[in-house]
Amino acid sequence: MSKDKIPKLFDGSVNELTRPSKPRKREDKAPSRSAELKKEKMQKTLYISRDMNRKLIELYGEEGRRQSAIVEDAVNLYYYLRLALGEKKFEELLSAVKREDPDFLRDYIEKFKL
Repeated sequence: MSKDKIPKLFDGSVNELTRPSKPRKREDKAPSRSAELKKEKMQKTLYISRDMNRKLIELYGEEGRRQSAIVEDAVNLYYYLRLALGEKKFEELLSAVKREDPDFLRDYIEKFKL
């Protein structure tokens, strides 16, 4: 390891505190912001019920993926179903989902098959 890679320890002097830091090299900077915007981690606070948390943990255990990936899939599914079905049909689908009866939901979705 080269000597310039080892960080210098703070010596406790006032000069050390007031000296400007060294500018970073161009290659040390992060990649362009626009390229990484889609993958950027955002701070999220989700307030969910205990039942929803149980379902999320169950999905996490079955699929072995990160919870954030499952939540992103759920948001995408919600968003595109809402666009594809329209407001009225989407509300009907949500009311079927809220029954929490997989058999009823399966029969309801059968109506959408072409």
